[in-house]
Amino acid sequence: MAGYVPTLANWDALLEEDYVKGQIVGAINLATPFKDELKRVGTTSGRERVYAAKVGASQGQGARAEGATMPNYGAGEYQNVKVQSKYNYAPFKITGPSEEFGSKKAFVEFGLQILQDTKEGLRLFTGRQCWGDGQGTLGTTTNNQNVGDTVITVQNAYGVAWGSLATLTTFLFKRNMYVQFGSEDNGGQGYKIASVGTTTITLASGLANAVNATAKVSMLMSANNELNGAMVFASTASFMTTLGLGTIYHGIDRALFPEWEGNVINASAALSLALIRTTRDAIYKRTDDEESNLMIGSTEMARDYEALLVAAQRFTPPNKLRGGHTVLSHDGLDFSKDSKAPIKALFFFDTSKLAWMQTRDPHWLQDGNGIMRVVPGQDAKEALLRWYAEIDCQEPRRNAILYNITTS
Repeated sequence: MAGYVPTLANWDALLEEDYVKGQIVGAINLATPFKDELKRVGTTSGRERVYAAKVGASQGQGARAEGATMPNYGAGEYQNVKVQSKYNYAPFKITGPSEEFGSKKAFVEFGLQILQDTKEGLRLFTGRQCWGDGQGTLGTTTNNQNVGDTVITVQNAYGVAWGSLATLTTFLFKRNMYVQFGSEDNGGQGYKIASVGTTTITLASGLANAVNATAKVSMLMSANNELNGAMVFASTASFMTTLGLGTIYHGIDRALFPEWEGNVINASAALSLALIRTTRDAIYKRTDDEESNLMIGSTEMARDYEALLVAAQRFTPPNKLRGGHTVLSHDGLDFSKDSKAPIKALFFFDTSKLAWMQTRDPHWLQDGNGIMRVVPGQDAKEALLRWYAEIDCQEPRRNAILYNITTS
């Protein structure tokens, strides 16, 4: 019986299926820990969104004696927010020998399975970025590493001491991931991870150059090109400085306009309801309301939080969000957990003020001849999924980070 060999047009038709594109968009929703589906806002100029944010309320008020001069006009103060897209990509590649199918049905099933891998990879990649600071730091090296070393000891997930436990520092690393160590990228080829331990990663090939202790480990070429996640939008000027970021968030200098800051509290203690109340009150003092509606932490924070509520007995049974995340409600605040969250921290969000700023939904690159194209010099075809987007936090003061929480 004759086999079935798909053409470029057959591949294009499969990749353009509404079902496939819907599944990819759904993966972004699932990856977003702040809410099961963030609203989407478009760009206003090319790959950028510009809008005015209030950084000071009107001060044109005052009490006067009869017949006195009226108060000076005092309009609110505004600054332009400039949200610049980040560029995320997911290549899709098929070799020639793998395209020999017994039937068209077998081709479709194979294609959907490979696309499932693409979708899952994009979900994990996006989900991690939602927590980060844009630098793309997966961890830092613990020791000086020599030429030829394949076993690398790492620490400090997200580049911070409170990002991971001392006994589990590698949860952001994945087998087959390509990484670099600071600027050491193996001549642009990166280093493929062969296996992942609890505090070490093993490379498929030895280091081409020595790497110093505390070097930042990131995915190949992703450093400083990733989304500005919760560690940035909920941050303050001083906290951003400690992260090595400067003080500007989406075009506004937080050192000059503290109204554009989030809220950051150093716990330096075990989790307690008093610490949670202190954090919520810090938000309240800047907003005069309790609109912040979601608190998220690691699985360790979920365990510690649930232990606190056993004594309180003032919470409702867990509920499921559409995206699949479980939420636990207590004192008017939902709590959820995420496997990629920094381990020793809790984050507080007003989800109504968070959105995906994007040029459009994730989509396939088309060069005028279709989506799938032959790889020059190879018996293979490839396509490129791309997504130009950034997290847009419209009121950072409604969000907070409670970090450096003691746990094990």
